[in-house]
Amino acid sequence: MLEIVRYFGDAGEPGQADPAGKPNLFGWHLDRDALAFLAATGAVLDVDEYDMTG
Repeated sequence: MLEIVRYFGDAGEPGQADPAGKPNLFGWHLDRDALAFLAATGAVLDVDEYDMTG
C-alpha cells in the first residue's frame, strides 16, 4: 500500500504566493513509472487530505 496523507494549514488560497513569495500549490501527480509499479505489485493507493484551516 502507498499511503499519502496531507494536512493543509492556513496558507492562503490555492495559487497565491505566501509572504516569502513561494507559490502555494496544492496539486500533485503520479508518473507512469509509479503507476506501473503499483499495478505490477498489486498495491493500492490511499490518499487522505485534511483541511486544518477552519
